[in-house]
Amino acid sequence: MDEMLKRIFDELASLREHMATKDDIASIEQRMATKDDIAAMDKRIEHIEQTMATKDDIASIEQRMATKDDIADLPLIKQAVFEILEAVNEIPTIKQNLADMSQKLDDVIATQARHELAIQSLAVRSLVHENEIRALKAR
Repeated sequence: MDEMLKRIFDELASLREHMATKDDIASIEQRMATKDDIAAMDKRIEHIEQTMATKDDIASIEQRMATKDDIADLPLIKQAVFEILEAVNEIPTIKQNLADMSQKLDDVIATQARHELAIQSLAVRSLVHENEIRALKAR
């Protein structure tokens, strides 16, 4: 009987050693994810999957990206744009100068036309005087 009692106590000790207590179960439950936790993680993962870039997105971005060679000419392009803007800003002044020169040219042409008339008039008078001088000499 003692041996049986000893075996029962050993068995009881073994059961106690391997058996989980309510505290052990509560601790495990606290560490376990609940259905709500899993659903929340699923939503977060789904959101991440929806917002993250795909390989196609990255390939498309890479195709549209400027290369080092593309941007190497930027300073020259920038300078050219500034020079063009300066030239564009000078256009009103150039137009005004052109209008002034055009007016002066018109004035010169009008003066030249008056001078031509005067020269023609003087040429006619010179011919008349020559004829008169010839006539006087012929007498």
